[in-house]
Amino acid sequence: MNAIIKKTFRRNNALTKLRSFLDANEPGLVRVLYRLWDSQKKEITYKEIRAAILSGDLDADYIEQWREEYAAFVMEYLYPEWVKAMDEAAAEFKTRYKGYIFNPMADGIAEWTRNRAAAFITEVTDTQMEGLRAVINRAVQLDGLGADNLAHVIRPMIGLTRDQSLANMRYYENAIESGMKEVRAQEQAIKYAERQHRYRAYNIARTELSFAYNQGSYQGVKQAQEQGYMTHPVKVWCTADDERVCPVCGALDGMKIGIDDDFPFRTKLQDPGIRRTPPAHPSCRCAVYYEEEVTKSVS
Repeated sequence: MNAIIKKTFRRNNALTKLRSFLDANEPGLVRVLYRLWDSQKKEITYKEIRAAILSGDLDADYIEQWREEYAAFVMEYLYPEWVKAMDEAAAEFKTRYKGYIFNPMADGIAEWTRNRAAAFITEVTDTQMEGLRAVINRAVQLDGLGADNLAHVIRPMIGLTRDQSLANMRYYENAIESGMKEVRAQEQAIKYAERQHRYRAYNIARTELSFAYNQGSYQGVKQAQEQGYMTHPVKVWCTADDERVCPVCGALDGMKIGIDDDFPFRTKLQDPGIRRTPPAHPSCRCAVYYEEEVTKSVS
């Protein structure tokens, strides 16, 4: 097998395995997130949202409550999926190296899961609160729509981001301005929120599973090094190479760097080692493959 064919095979194999895992496991996490958001919507009453509109802010106690609920989600649902993803990603090394053993409880993996869990809980809680506070603040500025009516529009937005929530509120406002009846406008806004929740749930599921899968490949290679199966591994970024590839990932495609080096992409995330593997952004579909670097002897 010549070098070009081998490179193409490794690239396609890495992408195919990642996509296959995501397709099989995303729906389960999406369903759990739906149930969690439905529960959170029921925990806050229309009366409380109405009071928040009149006072201009939502009770800060919800931040801690949501943080605890997302922590429970991580431990009960997300963490097992992370472990499954990492084990699946490392499976190729079990096939490639006879006697290879992947330890999902190794120190490097334990450290990554702790850091990722903390970051996820903070990110998703803060984002949710920012979204709700943004539309409550917007509701305060609206004249003539009434706090009771707005409360029925806002509660279905719980779980959405700030941009999604504001987009939903603008959708509702435009419907009213166009002459649509109040009840009908509320129904349409609720349906829009359902679509937004679906998008957000798949975004979260894909991103978190991609984080774990790519981390599993990385940790799998590190353990292969420790067990003496690899000496000088390097990693190569690979994209889907289609019209959906973003400029950031397109610029990284084919880049080969040392296993512990960081890929040069910008991110708002501050997790340690966040640039070591994909994803480069939410819903990123990229993967990496690893190969042994051939070193030339000096005569």
